[in-house]
Amino acid sequence: MASAAKPNIAAKPNIPGGLVEQAVDALRLRILQGEFSDGLLPPQSKLCEELGVSRSVVREAMQRLQSQRLIELGQGRLPRVLPAGSDALAESLQMVMGRTEATWIHLGQVRLTLETEIAGLAAASADATQMRELEKTIGAMLATDDVREQVSADMKFHRLLAEATGNPIFVFLLDAMAALLRASRERTIGIGGAEPALRGHRQILDAIRGKDASAARKAMAEHLGESQNDLRKLVAAGAAPPLR
Repeated sequence: MASAAKPNIAAKPNIPGGLVEQAVDALRLRILQGEFSDGLLPPQSKLCEELGVSRSVVREAMQRLQSQRLIELGQGRLPRVLPAGSDALAESLQMVMGRTEATWIHLGQVRLTLETEIAGLAAASADATQMRELEKTIGAMLATDDVREQVSADMKFHRLLAEATGNPIFVFLLDAMAALLRASRERTIGIGGAEPALRGHRQILDAIRGKDASAARKAMAEHLGESQNDLRKLVAAGAAPPLR
């Protein structure tokens, strides 16, 4: 893959967040773009030169990247790039959402495309045990008036559907979006109540029990369409949750 540009971040003093945060963002982007094909970051002195910052800034950036599970630090050796997990992808997704023109509506569009197919595949492959677990999440939503608990049950329903497809990449992607989805669902369920979500989940589960992939896709599309409409209203009212 072609190398990304290596901006001298010290030449941009007006960017908010401090040099360490800017160094973390710059290196995270290069890692996720696959620039370090040998799996190793350059020596600290070279990173200082490329980024235009001090050794102390690079050292702190390395610690943060390690805490995000993007790299592994070891005594006497270069930092090693780790395979990206959902936590790393989540960090990058939130960075993109917070620092570009991406919006909650854009995220909803991605979710609609992704989860509609998840529902169809789950209808074809979910077993009796998985259907019982899906039913339990509906019971959990009914059993509480606490919005956070309702959202947890709501999110578990969608994650169980991803697991039922047998495709671990679907689970990985939902996990990466989890923090952002929780923020939006706490706001929409908190304002509109859990009943619309419960109605949608029941329709999806009925289609899955019937092994009707087409009906499951349709029910999911309608369910997420309602959520998208709720978010549009929040955005229009200036009440949408923060992106970070």
